[in-house]
Amino acid sequence: MDDVFIWIIVAVILGAVELFTGTLVLAMVAVGAVLAGIGAAVGAPLWLQAVLFGVGSIASIFGLRPFLRQALESDTGAQAHRPFGTRAIEGAEARVIETVDLSGGLVEIAGDNWTAYPLEPDQLLEPGDTVTVVEIKGATVIVWKQSLPTGGRSVPSCP
Repeated sequence: MDDVFIWIIVAVILGAVELFTGTLVLAMVAVGAVLAGIGAAVGAPLWLQAVLFGVGSIASIFGLRPFLRQALESDTGAQAHRPFGTRAIEGAEARVIETVDLSGGLVEIAGDNWTAYPLEPDQLLEPGDTVTVVEIKGATVIVWKQSLPTGGRSVPSCP
């Protein structure tokens, strides 16, 4: 088998294993294998291919890996604390479109309409009311409207 294909196979295997480790070390060694493969493609002898592999691997581990890790950590650090999907809706405000009671109703959340049920069984939510999304169950949301007792101070009424 031609040396170029051997180096390509080594690089692909290292890259595939890197997907499971996430350390970027094997990916940097794969860069060395690619560099050695390029050397083999232009006709370099085996000893020069080995030198290219070693130098390319070490240079990319110490030269490229720190920058890649920093870039990846700064991206995931900002995203790790931000909810996504339906979890992003929990805690959001919604506007009642159709009366919400024990038999259900309709609310609007960020421009989308959702079937809604009240958190408190005795609560009746009228169109125009602003409510808070407490929980998501499938394609429905459980909402709660904070009541204001006399004195104007907001106190949550727990079921």
